[in-house]
Amino acid sequence: MDSLALSTDWDLTLTPGGNMAVVSGAERIAQDVACYERTFQGEPWYAVEDGVSYLQGELASLPPAELVTERANRRAMQVPGVVAARTTLTALDKRELRGTIEVTTEGGEQINVAV
Repeated sequence: MDSLALSTDWDLTLTPGGNMAVVSGAERIAQDVACYERTFQGEPWYAVEDGVSYLQGELASLPPAELVTERANRRAMQVPGVVAARTTLTALDKRELRGTIEVTTEGGEQINVAV
């Protein structure tokens, strides 16, 4: 499985030949986990039920850290190829939410994803 490659600015990238660049393997999983976690519910044009309910939940009020980590773990587990996820929050204050998600792939590889 491949995903379109994103730059550090979260923009699409091109190959030297001018084609859309793709990523696969662990790089694809890390990028997809970050995308899944950063997607607000209702944002995906063709799948408005997808995403995290940040506006109704996390950003509307300060929820318990356990609730945030459980939702983040559940969302990361929706990425194809992920078999386990463990979220560690580094910031949960007012409108700031940051942390890392350690995911385990089907191949047993562990990847840390900053979100």
